[in-house]
Order: sequence, then C-alpha cells, then structure tokens
Amino acid sequence: MIFTLFKIKFNISVPFAVMLSFLLITDQTGFMSASVLAVSVHEIGHLVAMYFTNALPESISFGFGGIEIISRSFTSFSKSLAVCISGPLANIVFFFIFYAVGKTADSYLVFCFAAVQLLVGAINLMPIRGLDGGDLLKYILSATVKCNPEFVLRWVSIIFSCVVLVLGVFVSVKNVSNPSLLLLGIYLIILNIFRYDTQIC
Repeated sequence: MIFTLFKIKFNISVPFAVMLSFLLITDQTGFMSASVLAVSVHEIGHLVAMYFTNALPESISFGFGGIEIISRSFTSFSKSLAVCISGPLANIVFFFIFYAVGKTADSYLVFCFAAVQLLVGAINLMPIRGLDGGDLLKYILSATVKCNPEFVLRWVSIIFSCVVLVLGVFVSVKNVSNPSLLLLGIYLIILNIFRYDTQIC
C-alpha cells in the first residue's frame, strides 16, 4: 500500500502488515503491543528531529526488515547527530515517564512498557550498521579519520553483532520461550556480512 501524507510518501509492504497483524493477534503477554509502541515513539522521535532540522523525509517504508526513513536533504554534522540520537532519546524519555506512572500506580504492566522503551533505545544505540548507533559511529568516523568509515563500521558491527548473538544463545538456553535476542543477533550478523566495503582507506 502506497500513499502520500504531508508530502511524505508512505510504503507499507504486505509482508510487514501480515507479520505485524499476526504478532499482535497472537500476543498473549502484551510484549508486542509494548514493542510496537516503543518503535513508534522511536521513529516519531526521528521525525520530530528531522522537522526541526529542516530534513523532512521524502519517503517512509515499512518492510519485512523494519522501517526505513529516506531523506535526501543535506544537513550539517551536528544536525545529523541530532537526528540519529533523537530516536533513542525519545525512548529514554518515555522510559522515565512509564517508570514514574508505574511506580505511582504500582502497575507491573506499565513497568513492562517502561522496560521495553529502555530496551529499544539501548539496542538502537549499539554501534552496529543498520542501527542509530551505527549511523552515529559512521558520522563520527567520517569527520575524524581518513580511512573508509564503511570498512571500520563493518567490522565493529560484526563484532558487536556476535556479542548480541552469544548473549542471545545464553538467554535462549536459560529461557527457551524467548528467542528474541538470538534472532536479533542472527539478523544483525546477516545484515552486516552481506553489506560490506573492502576498501580500507
């Protein structure tokens, strides 16, 4: 499904819609609802930063691999960093909001929503290509070193992806019903192995 809203082109793929619907319908723990909310907060954080830096996206695609915001506007180094950090920052702000509400209402469910907000923000800050932390590292490397930032970013991404994979295996062994971290590690490794740049400098 493709439509335009506020001069932004939205593209929602059928696999994404089917996968999201299936996960929400079959979710009995509330984890998926909390995850969808956290991801929404995260992406809105990026969009707000883009608005204030005059870098509104041309298109937003919702695919099987995630959400991709495409902007061809040229921004300064500081504005690029602001756009990258805005997503995780929004999650951290909402973590404190949910935590305060959960503590006041003594609600376990609200505490779970707070934890998911923190988890999404923390994961996106990892220096892995495809995540905000990877973009941050790329911008910093581009401004500070002469070597090809993509080459350095690739290997940093693979190392951290392997760490996530190992942690995922450990968590899955302890809790077979929760393979989320393991699947994330596999996805990140595949993403960074098949996207590479062999030029060092």
